[in-house]
Amino acid sequence: MRRLLSVGQLVVYGIHGVCKIAGTEVKTVDRKKVEYYVVEPVSQAGACFFVPSGNPVAVGKLRPILTKAELDALFSDLDNWKEVWVAEENQRKQYYRELISGGDRKSLLSMILALQAHRVAQQEAGRKFHLCDENFLWDAQRLLCMEIAVILGTDEPGALSYLQKHIN
Repeated sequence: MRRLLSVGQLVVYGIHGVCKIAGTEVKTVDRKKVEYYVVEPVSQAGACFFVPSGNPVAVGKLRPILTKAELDALFSDLDNWKEVWVAEENQRKQYYRELISGGDRKSLLSMILALQAHRVAQQEAGRKFHLCDENFLWDAQRLLCMEIAVILGTDEPGALSYLQKHIN
């Protein structure tokens, strides 16, 4: 089933975060006419992506922005979530890359919880928090905060404050 998106609609597009559907465009590829959604990241002026509207996998990566009620529901049951920690570093890197590119909000939150808990454990043990884990934490927070900022009508520091308040 093809998902219909409307021009002007805000979506989350994979690792690119919040984007606007700027329009549609038909291009000829291998002598076939293909319709694309023109997707513009809100944080990168002048950038755009062409997402083939007939490709369900590609269109599936365009997720509508959560409503405020959906955002509240996401944070309502954090105490019962499992943290997504993988002890072996290479497996963790691969798994977290998949979570970041998949963009599932619950998985991103679980990843953030796991990374923050690991950072605290490392500090308490007098060890450093690995840079790759810090980068994964930053990426997951950035993706969530971009969406939270749009939902709440705030800036990204305000969204980060909201996120920290709800996960601590």
